[in-house]
Amino acid sequence: MPELFYTARVRPLTGIVAFLVFLMYAPRMAAANDAQAHLGAGLKLFAVQRYSEAVKEFQLALDADPHLSDARFHLAVSEFNERQYPEARREFERLEPSAYRKAWVVYYLGRLDLADSRLDSAIRRFESLKRRQPLEDELYFLGSALMKKDEPKQAIPVLQKQVNFNPRDFRAHYLLARAYAKTGRAKEAEREFEQSDRLHRYYLTGKQQLLGCREQLAAGRSDQAWSDCGSALKTDDIDKLVAVGMLFGEFRDYNHALAAFERARTLDPDSPEINYNIGFTYFQQKQYSQARQFLEAALRERPDFFEALTVGGAVLYKLGDRPSAQRVLERAHALRPDDQDVRKLLVQLHQGNHE
Repeated sequence: MPELFYTARVRPLTGIVAFLVFLMYAPRMAAANDAQAHLGAGLKLFAVQRYSEAVKEFQLALDADPHLSDARFHLAVSEFNERQYPEARREFERLEPSAYRKAWVVYYLGRLDLADSRLDSAIRRFESLKRRQPLEDELYFLGSALMKKDEPKQAIPVLQKQVNFNPRDFRAHYLLARAYAKTGRAKEAEREFEQSDRLHRYYLTGKQQLLGCREQLAAGRSDQAWSDCGSALKTDDIDKLVAVGMLFGEFRDYNHALAAFERARTLDPDSPEINYNIGFTYFQQKQYSQARQFLEAALRERPDFFEALTVGGAVLYKLGDRPSAQRVLERAHALRPDDQDVRKLLVQLHQGNHE
């Protein structure tokens, strides 16, 4: 508020009033700065899965600004990941009326209902998330709720959709096997049990190796982490390559991330997920022209790929192609009308168009 300091050109009384106004608003300005500082610190901890420490930062942010929805949402997710379920439910329920990240709030409340054996409520919440592209793994949890209600026939088509969307979800294969067994479909049950067991063993082996690499990256030893996990480039295992790329990207080691993603792309050049990951990595490096071609490749194969639409819109905006950016972001908004990040990008575009 620079006008408050030009006291030489106003009468003394006006200067006093201005000073009083400054005193009134200064604490609010300081509180807002404190809230953003704690939110930023919390998000950094959240990104590396240090949830118990993140909880403290998000709580401090809310102490400074109780209306900071982003802090409340991440506080709730952190508490959920720390299995502080009553606390997480309280924060998610506070967010419900605001519609902030509505779909994610419904997803987590559904999981909390399932954990509390509120099966009917869990089923209602998960069914309300029906869309062409699942938000997360809500189909698995919907199937789980139906199985707990002893409704295997209703669970089977839900779980079939989940394994079609994510063929490597060993949990869904296992639950589908149990549903088949309960409905007398023994041969199909055995096939799913075997697939689940195979995927689970593979998952545990890969998880242990990635955990060691994560620890090295968290300690700042990127070269050692690559020495341990870079051997993935010698494999034809696309899932492992993508997991390595995502891990190194998370710790901003973008060159190694790209090496893993590019190797995966040689094995499956049309994969929308792999092309998206490459495009997103270039976006993080601010190499927008390179990002654009891979994001467009992802969208050619999967036109309703929400994340690719969002990042693609941001890339087009950065490249100065505002009409195309608006068109892409409006497609993303139509898929998820409650997504706050897309709304903000569209607002920026509209403001820029009227300048």
